[in-house]
Amino acid sequence: MPTSRAPLEPGTVAAALREAGATGRVVVVERTASTSADVLAGLASRPADWPDRSVLVADHQDGGRGRRGRTWTTPPRAALTFSTVLRPGAAVPPDRWGWLPLLAGLAVVEAVEQVTGVRAVLKWPNDVLVDDAGEDLPGWGSHRKVVGILGDLAVVPEGRAAVVGIGVNVDQAADELPVPTATSLRLAGNREPGAASSGAPDRTLLLAATVRALVALDERWRAAGGDVRAAGLDTRVAAVCATLGQAVRVELPGERTLTGVARSLAPDGSLEVVDAAGRVHTVLAGDVHHTRWAG
Repeated sequence: MPTSRAPLEPGTVAAALREAGATGRVVVVERTASTSADVLAGLASRPADWPDRSVLVADHQDGGRGRRGRTWTTPPRAALTFSTVLRPGAAVPPDRWGWLPLLAGLAVVEAVEQVTGVRAVLKWPNDVLVDDAGEDLPGWGSHRKVVGILGDLAVVPEGRAAVVGIGVNVDQAADELPVPTATSLRLAGNREPGAASSGAPDRTLLLAATVRALVALDERWRAAGGDVRAAGLDTRVAAVCATLGQAVRVELPGERTLTGVARSLAPDGSLEVVDAAGRVHTVLAGDVHHTRWAG
């Protein structure tokens, strides 16, 4: 386990985020329970304080939220944890906002590969995986989760705002990981031939690269009125989405289960699954498990 992890330097982080396109408010805190919870509370009480493309970064987050009420915790300074506010207003119709977690995932995939040289893939709808080169696990192969993404909506004067929370396992050692299906960029970089570094990547560089990629994707998405096909974003997401083509089991709301093959992404970003009878099901929300790893 690392004996010392460098803290984030607020001034350096703020300057890097400004250069990356964070045109709203930039806040760097030493510690908080959840950056997304903090931003959502701020949007509810003083929405003008959190304009479009604001970013809240925590050096340590000790009560992070996952999907369906799960928690996510890491050792101090071992992870990159931040939330970004996106307020496109009337530029994007509400039925197209479902793509935001997927676009955030694409941004993370691109940033991880740029900064570390480690190839990353997206697991629908909001996880990023890397090939850990470890033993195969059922439904995972040698892939492990390294990033979680959570999207929330808030009511604001112009309609609504999105809060995209991103948590990246950066510097954890193997004995600091909570489950066998998780890894960190430090571990993946040590095992990946040709990776940029055998150590953990600099969190500020990774943060700036992720926000820069997210802003570029967001600009393209807004310019097309949220039409990902017109913007050429649907094919970019599909190209890195490892769920497509996989045999999956989906745990749906109401304790229902769907099994089949993940075929494609629907126009609203939902997952289309073909069952054994050839019927196509559209999955808007649910836990997706790869029942075996193909490819």
